[in-house]
Amino acid sequence: MAPAEGACARALDLPFVQSVWSERRELIVSFSNGDGMDMAGNLYAHATAAGIRHIAFGAMDALGLRRMAAARIPCFPMRGAASGGSGAIGWGGAAFRNLGVRKITLLIDLLELGVNTVLVDADTVLLRDPLPYLRQWPDADVLASTDHLTNSTDDLGLEDLEVAHSHWNVGFFFIKASAVPFARAWRELLVRKPHWWDQHAFGWLLRQGVAGDGKGPGAGGPNGPGWDLKGDKAGLSDPRLFRCFTNHSLVCGTLPVASFANGHVGLVQRLHARLPRPLYFVHATHQYSAGAGKRHRLREAGVWIDPPEYYDPPGGLLYAPLALPDGLLHPRGVDGKPLFAPQLAFLDTAHNHSAHPALLAHFALTHAQIAHVRDGVAAAWALGRKLILPPLACGFDRGPFPHLGKSPGATAQRLPIEPCPLDYVFDLERRAGARDGAAAAPALLEISREYSMLNSTRTPPSLLASAHRASALPAGEGAAGVRRLWAAHRLVELAQLPPAFGPSSLLSPSQQRALREALAHYTDVWCCVNPIRCARRARAAALTRSLLSSRHVATPSPPSPCPSVALPSARRRGPARARAL
Repeated sequence: MAPAEGACARALDLPFVQSVWSERRELIVSFSNGDGMDMAGNLYAHATAAGIRHIAFGAMDALGLRRMAAARIPCFPMRGAASGGSGAIGWGGAAFRNLGVRKITLLIDLLELGVNTVLVDADTVLLRDPLPYLRQWPDADVLASTDHLTNSTDDLGLEDLEVAHSHWNVGFFFIKASAVPFARAWRELLVRKPHWWDQHAFGWLLRQGVAGDGKGPGAGGPNGPGWDLKGDKAGLSDPRLFRCFTNHSLVCGTLPVASFANGHVGLVQRLHARLPRPLYFVHATHQYSAGAGKRHRLREAGVWIDPPEYYDPPGGLLYAPLALPDGLLHPRGVDGKPLFAPQLAFLDTAHNHSAHPALLAHFALTHAQIAHVRDGVAAAWALGRKLILPPLACGFDRGPFPHLGKSPGATAQRLPIEPCPLDYVFDLERRAGARDGAAAAPALLEISREYSMLNSTRTPPSLLASAHRASALPAGEGAAGVRRLWAAHRLVELAQLPPAFGPSSLLSPSQQRALREALAHYTDVWCCVNPIRCARRARAAALTRSLLSSRHVATPSPPSPCPSVALPSARRRGPARARAL
């Protein structure tokens, strides 16, 4: 029997879990503090829309408990909630590692109550009920998602770990109540070794006592030995299951990455749509700009719920379609072959990376789009509107490791990436401060909306019906005049943007100075360097390392704005469909 809507328990106890678990004692559980309630609320809203009834949330602090109760989310206080502090938890720090211990403590509490638990991080979205899928393997004690970047099988079953040997990801995993000894050992290991990441410890423990070949998730280091994937499978319901943990006491399996997707597979490659596969879950990982990047990735995919005023803001919206010539989107070398090739094998240590045409083409494509966004932000700011960003395209992938144009292991990745995540190109966290008493330019996410917003079911039809299309600004009018003439139109599509800077700009001189300052904070590792000049200077080597390893290169302060790129007549890109997950 489900609890009364919005009922929050005083404690995590048997009466509460019995009110929310399934007839098979299954329960999907997530957790959040007060600061992360928007993510928890988004997860819960999508779960209930998908018909998921057996779900509850642990509150990490008193603020989180109050906000969950106010949002009518079934919840309970986690251990330490009364003294727990709120605030964003950044990846890799002490608070992040402590979160891992609290997460496992929650898991132990659930397992000891007899709950067969699906534990899910809050920065995720559930789009289908996973319980019927997980029940296909009644003998499995642990089924986990993975950080692998491509599918290893061609069916709807589990991954083949002889091929898909990346880390398991503990952002989504199923574990039976009978696996309490493993959960206790997991917590004890992290207490003894506080520098270990909970995810690494998870995989390392499950491999204990298993003689392997050095393969398997994160073989070596704190991730332990490899799996013995060809060991005793007698009695297992599926040959892709395998025995794990001490004395082979548990049965493990890896969930299919196309259906239980990490952020790269689900939000960059969109592998589920291409194979196709049903998508049960997507995790906002493999992204940049921390929480801001996670939220915007989900917005772009159409699986983030904002308040109604987000979709119909005061002052209205401005959309400027971006026309990119085919020579920028699909450049070719002197031999006629595509430069954004599926396998960029020519980018190796024997070549001068900084002068390679593929690298220069990537920067030319990126800079053209940054220049367009810059001019769009200027116009939107001057007119008091929000800018609907165009869908971006990226010639190369981006990752925190060296790569040859696309992430290692992403064998199905297509280049160029269309649409390319905004956080690949822009820094979504930073903003410029005010100087000399003048107003600061708005942060990029404050003045913009995602490219897929016009196709969102949450965008009011009346706003779309009010759309006004203009080839250019009204002749002879400044910002105030344009505002007055377009006041009745909540949505304006403008074919030709005025320049951000100079006498033709809609911005005042002080606003232009503020925007120049802000550009140093908008852009990231793919801006702002003239790619041709880069090929001739020693700085090019550092730039290439920045691209291939995603490490920041020191940027002059303030940097020169990215150069404008003359765009010949070409097909318009947008408004793109959200490609809803």
